[in-house]
Amino acid sequence: MAPRLNDGSSDPVMQRVRLELFRDNLSGALDILESARQSSSDPAYDAEMARIRSWLAPLARRDTYAATYERYYRRVKYSSWLKVVERRLRTLIGRKTRRLVERHARHPEFMRLEREVRRVNAHRVLDAGCGEGRSAITLAARNPDVRVEGIEVSATNVALARRINRFPNSKFRQGLIEDAGRIFGLERFDVVWAFSVLEHVWDLDASLAALLAVLRPGGRLCISVPMNELRATGPLPEFDPDDEACHIRAFSEEDLRARFAPFPDFTLEKLPGLWRPWRYPATIAPVEFGAYFVVVAKPSP
Repeated sequence: MAPRLNDGSSDPVMQRVRLELFRDNLSGALDILESARQSSSDPAYDAEMARIRSWLAPLARRDTYAATYERYYRRVKYSSWLKVVERRLRTLIGRKTRRLVERHARHPEFMRLEREVRRVNAHRVLDAGCGEGRSAITLAARNPDVRVEGIEVSATNVALARRINRFPNSKFRQGLIEDAGRIFGLERFDVVWAFSVLEHVWDLDASLAALLAVLRPGGRLCISVPMNELRATGPLPEFDPDDEACHIRAFSEEDLRARFAPFPDFTLEKLPGLWRPWRYPATIAPVEFGAYFVVVAKPSP
């Protein structure tokens, strides 16, 4: 959608809000507006808060959250029937699975994850929010002695992961991260990972508690979240989300250190990514762009 400027182009508060929105930090943008609203009666702040809350509303409840992501992935994965037929043919002959493993094994986040899995000699691992199962399938292919489980909110993604999967040591289930303990049992996994997931979940504390609950004491929790550190070089246009499955929050290095540094064996790495300027207005420039990769150990009792 083409960006458009409104009167907020000269308002410092609205410019800060828009920068956070382009960082995919909807909750941070709301915090700025709510703080400004305490000392100002500007109706533009109320209008912008209402807009942001309308985007977030479907993500606040379990049923509408799941439905929102299912609707989004069905639209994305089945937008072209020609591509669907081609994908199914490549899957049927095994080509898609082979290419997926070859490519994903070179991905920096996967390489860092596999190093951690082998470091602790993991036997059972969980991919929380596994999407189409790229990381889980690649790990299962390269480590046949490791049992890999995946949990994913979207039925469409689970079906795609099962169709692509060719490895008996990997399995995929539909569900929310908060239900992982009920589905798998407590303290069952040596490594649990969540890649590009925590920026989407509504209740961050509940999701992290659920991940730690299924991890054995001494096991490793690996987390990757977007590193969207941006700066404005000029007036920012009004923001409209590209889709309804929007990010709820963005993380900074300071946020991650405050939350995870107290855990044993804490490490935080910055994995540079490819800047995609066509996704942003011309008046936004990257400061640091890519992913934060965090590893911690679950404390022993």
